[in-house]
Amino acid sequence: MRKFYFGPGFRVKLSSSNSDEFANSDKKDESRSFFQKKDPLVYLGIIILIIGLALLAYGFVPVRQANYQLLSQTVSVPLNQSQTFISADQAAQIAQPQFNGNASNVVCVSSSVGYTCYGQQFLGWEMVTSNSAKEYGGAMIVLGFASFYLGYRYEPLTIKKRELHSIRIRVDEDICIANAVCVNLAPKVFQLKKQTSPSLLAPLAYVVDPSGATNDEILIAAQMCPTGAIIIEDAETGERIHPPLPTS
Repeated sequence: MRKFYFGPGFRVKLSSSNSDEFANSDKKDESRSFFQKKDPLVYLGIIILIIGLALLAYGFVPVRQANYQLLSQTVSVPLNQSQTFISADQAAQIAQPQFNGNASNVVCVSSSVGYTCYGQQFLGWEMVTSNSAKEYGGAMIVLGFASFYLGYRYEPLTIKKRELHSIRIRVDEDICIANAVCVNLAPKVFQLKKQTSPSLLAPLAYVVDPSGATNDEILIAAQMCPTGAIIIEDAETGERIHPPLPTS
């Protein structure tokens, strides 16, 4: 079995058992953790979803709250009492007796001439839930689901890393049969030419972006080509990488 070494960490076996090895490597990739290859939006969506669920659950928790009824009677208290200025709390204490015992609580609001005091009658305790917590929780749940879906549905936003060795790729159109296996394995590198007019010939493959995949992925796509139409060379030395040159 012949081995070809292409820089550090770049080794590919060229033999008839390549398809089995590729299948085994695919199984290893699928066995990785689900979240290992996902976009950070997935993690963000999960966090927002958990917070939203907690807020929504809190919104349904009943809380005891005092129930007051506003009285129609109002009391005016001047700002200056006995030549001294008074605060809103002091004005409430002054106005309290003028409600004839009907006001359990007095709230005073300052005006141009003094304080206007409103009486509140205590009716008892009631159990209420937080509508704002429900609204914010529901909105965060929707946002969390959207973030999780976008992160799961689309590829992670990663910066292309520079390969240790640059390669040169070309397609031999004389032997290309438009099998499209290269397009399926590396769609950002290979595509089929668009036909502008009806033709009996199948559209041939061509290179869209040589840096659209890693060297390993490109080499695998080239090795899976049934006719060996994809030619890969070392851009610096010009050495043929695939398909291997015949040896004498």
